[in-house]
This record gives sequence, C-alpha cells and structure tokens, in this order.
Amino acid sequence: MKKLLLLSSFLFASDELADILSSNQNSLIDIKKRKIKVEALKLEKSWINPIIVEYSKNYSTQFNKTTNTGQFIIAINQPIFKMGGIWEAIKYAKALGEANSIDIELKRRELIYRAINILFNLKKFDLEIEKLNLLIKNDELDILIQKESYSAGVTNRTLLDRALLKRNQDITSKLELEMKRAKLESDFSLLSDKNPNEITLPNFTLLDRDIYTNLQLELKRDRFRVEEKKHYKYMTWAKYLPEISISTRYVNEDKNPLFKNSPIKTEYYTYGFKVSLPININSYRDIEKSKLEYLNAQISLDEERKRVINEYILIKKRLDIIDRKIALSIEDASNYSSMLLTTQNLEKAGDNTSYDTQIVENNLKIRELDQNIYKYDAQIELLKLYKKVSYYSLN
Repeated sequence: MKKLLLLSSFLFASDELADILSSNQNSLIDIKKRKIKVEALKLEKSWINPIIVEYSKNYSTQFNKTTNTGQFIIAINQPIFKMGGIWEAIKYAKALGEANSIDIELKRRELIYRAINILFNLKKFDLEIEKLNLLIKNDELDILIQKESYSAGVTNRTLLDRALLKRNQDITSKLELEMKRAKLESDFSLLSDKNPNEITLPNFTLLDRDIYTNLQLELKRDRFRVEEKKHYKYMTWAKYLPEISISTRYVNEDKNPLFKNSPIKTEYYTYGFKVSLPININSYRDIEKSKLEYLNAQISLDEERKRVINEYILIKKRLDIIDRKIALSIEDASNYSSMLLTTQNLEKAGDNTSYDTQIVENNLKIRELDQNIYKYDAQIELLKLYKKVSYYSLN
C-alpha cells in the first residue's frame, strides 16, 4: 500500500458520512456530550462555596402581647488559599472533562465505523454474489459437459454427481450470503436513516505510523487520564495542608423588644478569616492511594501505546497479504485472458465446445471480481485505523 495521508477523504471529514447516523443516535450522543460538558464546568467551579441567603420570621408570647421579629442574612464562607489545591482542582476538572469528551467521541465514531463497515461489506457481498452467479453458471456448464460425456460413455456417473453436488453447494453459499446481506441491511437501518445504496464511500489510504500514533484518540484520551490523576494526586495532598477561608455576613433584622432602647444596630456586617489544618489518621494512605492511581494511569498509557502500535503493525501486515492476493488475481486474470484466446481459437477449429469457452470467460470475470473484493477487504482494514484518528488536529 502506498503511504499517503489523505485526511480530506477521511470519513469524519465528510459531511455526508459524518451525518450518517440516524437523528435519534445523534441526539443521544449530543445529550451525552452536553451532560459531560455541564458536569466538567460544575466540577471546575466546585471549590466555590454557595452564598447563603436566609430570611426568618419568629413569633414570641414572652411579653404582654405577641411579638414578631424578622431577620434577613447574606452569608459567605469561602476558602481563598488551599496550598495549590484550588488550582489543581480546576486543572483536574478540565482534564477529566477532556478525557470524558473523547470517550463520547470514540463511542460516536464506533457507531459511524459500524455503519461504514456495513456499507463496505454490502458492496463486497454484492461482488461475492455476482461471483457465485458466475460459479453457478460454470457448474451448469460442467453438468452439461458431464452429461454429454456420460451419455457418450466417455466418463462414469461419479463426475456428473460431483458436478451436481458442486452446483448445489454454490447455490447454498449464495443463499447464505443473501441472508447475511439482508441482516447487514437490517443492522444498518438501526444506525442510519439513509439509503445505503445512495451513499458514496471514501477511498482510504495507509497513514504513516508516527502520524497515526500522534493523532490516535485513545492515546489522547489516556494522556488526559494521566493529567487527571496527576492533578488529583496534588489535590489529595493539598487536602491535608493548611487552608485559609474568609467569611462575611450581612444582617438586617428587627430589634428585639428587650433591647428596644439600646444603641444596638439592626443592620450590620460581620467578617473574619479562619486558618484550619485537618489532622486525619488516614491522610498518608489517602495520599499514597492517589500516587498509585497516577502511576497506574502512566503504565496504562504506555500499554495502550504498545497496543496501538501493534494494531497498526498487524493491519499493515494484513494489507500486505491483501496486496499479494490482488497480485495473484491479476496474474490469474492475465493467464485466463491468454487461455480465452486459445480456447476461442480451438472452438473455431472444432476442437473445443462453446461450453469450454464460456467457462474460461467466466473464470476471467471471477478473477477480476476477486481483485475488487480484496480491495474492499483492504478498505475495511484501513477503516479500523481511521475511526480513531483525530483528523482535526492537523488544522
């Protein structure tokens, strides 16, 4: 396979193919994306404590008549310094949000991959059914030849029986393939509202390995997971360090009847600050656990990188084998082309029947179909690479 980077033909860059999923599938994915975005923003601001607004009304029969007092309070109690913990919490929320967003994008691409994979297989099945039709024609011709030979006493019944059995086997294979094709069309209808016969498929080419690993979405997600665990580790560490908080209250209340003539203000502010240091017997274990989670994420990233590279190498080997199959089919087609000329000449000379000529001609068409079938096999292999590539990173 020629190593070209044609990301303009990438299925997720194509409006038609990017929108291949049904409206319900797209809506479900959009809702998940919005939910993740909202959760990330909420987590990013979680360090900001709520402002408490309170109004109360109290009644008392302590005095000669029933009295009532109202009180309106606005209270704020907000940490402003947490030994870096606040900043780490913000970065943690961003990394977590990015990783979760890529997870949803991977799920969306998996659905698109399944839809496009079905389309490639439908095209491939059409060619295989056409190939079986040619094989069945050859079987019918072979049956005619064997019948004539048997009637003439040239061959025994065994060759005719084998020809009949071969035809029935090929017809059965065609029926099974038609059943599989019908199942694929049904599966496609669950993923997309589009007509599979009206969609133009892309032509993928092999990505360079370095480009593929740099743009691979699973690796990108796992790098964010490492960032997430790193910031969480610092957050855990900061949780057990000194914290400075400020507090303020605005109070507007009715004067208590007991202090009716006193100079006490009914509208006033209180404010102050607090320094706190939590002492927890499990602090060491909590910090150690967060360190281990960070180390685990780093190792998981390294393992994922190995898996991605091995997947690329395996697909490349499969493509090389497919290329060799195509080369053999081309060679066979060339041989059958030469054989066809010879058979046609022998038919004209009366040394061969028209049956022999038709069989050779059908075999030539079968080898040409094989080449196109193998090309679809190659596209299906390449699709496995493209479905997880972040093409927009090139912009």
